[in-house]
Amino acid sequence: MKTSMKIFIAVTVFVILGLIAAVIALGVGMHGLRMKADESARRVDYMYETALCESLDTVTETENNLAKMLVSVGEEENISLASDIRVSAGSAAARVATLPVDVYSYSGLEKFLNQVSDFMSGYIRAVEAGEDPEKYADQFESLYKTVSAVRKKLEEATGKLGGEYSIASDVDETGSFNIGEGDFNVEYPGIIYDGPFSDSRDTSWKGLKGLPEVSEEEAAKELADRTGMQGRSCGRSTGDAEMYLFEGSCDGCEAYASVTVYGGKIAVLSMCREPGEGSIGQIKAQDKALDYALRAGYSDTLTPVWYNEADGYIIVTLAPEIRETVYYTDLVKIKLRASDGALAGMEAYSYCANHRKRDLPVSLMDKDAVRSCVSPKLSVEHVRLALIPKGSGEKLCYEVSSEYNGLDYFVYVDAVTGKQVDILRILDGEVI
Repeated sequence: MKTSMKIFIAVTVFVILGLIAAVIALGVGMHGLRMKADESARRVDYMYETALCESLDTVTETENNLAKMLVSVGEEENISLASDIRVSAGSAAARVATLPVDVYSYSGLEKFLNQVSDFMSGYIRAVEAGEDPEKYADQFESLYKTVSAVRKKLEEATGKLGGEYSIASDVDETGSFNIGEGDFNVEYPGIIYDGPFSDSRDTSWKGLKGLPEVSEEEAAKELADRTGMQGRSCGRSTGDAEMYLFEGSCDGCEAYASVTVYGGKIAVLSMCREPGEGSIGQIKAQDKALDYALRAGYSDTLTPVWYNEADGYIIVTLAPEIRETVYYTDLVKIKLRASDGALAGMEAYSYCANHRKRDLPVSLMDKDAVRSCVSPKLSVEHVRLALIPKGSGEKLCYEVSSEYNGLDYFVYVDAVTGKQVDILRILDGEVI
């Protein structure tokens, strides 16, 4: 055999062996990647399953204690039960917040559980102050029925667990899986918990129109640069507005966040930060909230409009104030740990959905004449212009903060016509 032929055969053999080795290495590598992906999926599912089971446990505890309150007549025992319900309902809300749901459109269950916790705080304060608790006791029955319905929904969801079922694989195109979405809200007519119009959101997201689309990588960098959060993508939600979803850590805490696909605005940051003892007070809390908001990329026109402190946390609600008009349509809520002011979360759905330049009416009624547009029973304390959400639109009003018979009210009067547009009553809150 010629030498050239031998060389050709040898080279061919080496090439074939090299290709075989490469295929084997690729197969091993792909297997390793699949194992890592499977392990990551298992961890995500474990996190979701744990949150779901703990949600059921805490809601069941809330239901049992509410059932006891229906028949309990001992004031001391009722305070003890209400305290337990406040903790368990708040804990359940925190667990629900970590489940894979569209946090913009899916607000019913989490909001309801937080309201139950707030309701019990109000009940305890009323009893300890010697007030008649019957105005609260009248709602125990409806609270119990709704919590019982929530518990059944969660039981249905946890009943799917086990075997080959995966929560992560059950997430639909909206970024949610079915844990009983629905209207779980308790009717508190016109009662304010975390600031005027805090629950009003325009689902058209006019604030994002015309903004450029950002990539997932750009969104992750924006989140890291502005908040320090490091983590991984959890996909993309397609609710009323498209969002990039992230999970990871921020300042040593587990964290979850969403960033708008258009504009790259941080819509929400939720941090699992434990409360501490003591309080930095209102002034420092407001300053810190404004600082966090600016660092997150929100407007420098924001001003504090609401302050609430409970259970080791402070919520400072901010709104833009432009040319002496407060924009309640563009709210940003900053959650702080009360003891040191450390960031515990931020929510800016209203801001992201609405913040933009507006053309407001210029022919307004005289400010001094506004006092004659409200009930003479009210003792008017302050009047200022405010843009408020009304139905699917917005309306420029004069905000009249007032008091009657120990109760505090906000009355909103159309700034052009002088007609009353809305009236809200303040409960367990403090106006800035």
